[in-house]
Amino acid sequence: MRISYELNPPKVVKGDSFDLLRLNLEMEYLIGRASSLNGFVDGIHLTDSVLGIPRVSSVTAANYIKRSGNSLNLSCSLRVRDRNLTSTSQFVCDAILMGMKSLLILTGDEPPDGPKDSGLKPSDVLKVLHSRKYDTAVDLNLSIPNKIKNRSSIQKKIEARPHAFITQSIMSLSDLGEIVDIAKPSGIKVVACIMVPSEKNKSSAIMIGLNWKEYEKKPIDFIRQAGKIANEVLITSPNSFTSGIDLLKELKKNK
Repeated sequence: MRISYELNPPKVVKGDSFDLLRLNLEMEYLIGRASSLNGFVDGIHLTDSVLGIPRVSSVTAANYIKRSGNSLNLSCSLRVRDRNLTSTSQFVCDAILMGMKSLLILTGDEPPDGPKDSGLKPSDVLKVLHSRKYDTAVDLNLSIPNKIKNRSSIQKKIEARPHAFITQSIMSLSDLGEIVDIAKPSGIKVVACIMVPSEKNKSSAIMIGLNWKEYEKKPIDFIRQAGKIANEVLITSPNSFTSGIDLLKELKKNK
């Protein structure tokens, strides 16, 4: 079973002003977290300004981790809400030059300040990147809901020909199975995102409407089953890195 772990780069500003000393310390903290994942996962995924709050670029954060000597596979999210095609092309080129394995192209949450949407759609951006052959150097992925109500709702994503679909945090193995059944005939892989069911993550689960009742008591069994259904599992624990590491240790212990 292939497992990746999601990390959030530091916020660019905390409080009312930019503080380079604080930011450098938090980047070192991020590198330390990445280092502690060695031996437990196959890769690390860096997010791109979750909730629209400016954070260090996912590709910059990934490069810091790589330069620290970390040998895990690195992937990044790319928000198109904030970019035009020129800046998107620059981001993808930077990711390729820095040796990123894959990119998750997604709309992203609304930013709290400034313009709300560039108008670009992930599927359309992916088609442009395909036409310009970026996919020969990096895997290009799209996000999809954790439950597909009907195939027509994601037909445009299927037609964009992503390397893989990365789900929103799943709460049902049967829903995951249906996603795989839809993606597989088109040669699209599936990465199942699973949130660690911990007390500190409850607020995040509530925010996205995630009900982890099906796996709360036996998360290890749930992850293993998800790993058999999907091509890869992406573990996320947005509010508690400790909970995430504890789960990974338990997963390895019961291998």
